[in-house]
Amino acid sequence: MRLRLLVLLIFVGISLYLWFPAFTNQSNADDSEEPVLTPDFTATLLHQEMFDKNGTLKQEVFSQKMEHYAQLALTYFEQPEFVIYQNDAPFWRLAADLGSVQDGRLTLDSNVKMYQLTDNELVTSIETQYLEIDLDTQVVETDKPIIIRGEKTTIEGQGLTADLKAQTVKLKHHVRTILKGTKND
Repeated sequence: MRLRLLVLLIFVGISLYLWFPAFTNQSNADDSEEPVLTPDFTATLLHQEMFDKNGTLKQEVFSQKMEHYAQLALTYFEQPEFVIYQNDAPFWRLAADLGSVQDGRLTLDSNVKMYQLTDNELVTSIETQYLEIDLDTQVVETDKPIIIRGEKTTIEGQGLTADLKAQTVKLKHHVRTILKGTKND
């Protein structure tokens, strides 16, 4: 009787030993397998022009690399540059290290620079680390530190709301303003 019980225990032990890895591998595989999103299409050295319903050029996009994910309605950019048009002419040029567009909202991240392409003494450029733009309303927002440069001024602040169509800029928190003097020769 003892021998039968010992043989039965050994058999059960060996069975568990052989089956145990199959059960643990299955549970580990389920936990570690995350869905991997792959872009629906990619482009390098991208140049894209976007037009309104009347055929008027609204903006241009340049990017070293672009990936589009249709399932997320997301487009990701590396080293993007956007040119925004107003009155049939280029008005602003925006550049950053990274960017994305989702649901009509452009997000620029790291080393963000906006350059005004028309003559304007008050604002020639805006620099920050993060910026969001509603492409339909052309409203720009950030909560990060910013530097606004003009021909005779440099303004430092924290946070910004700007309406590119109305040509207004509002600082959320003013830090300092530097006025540049004129030289009389």
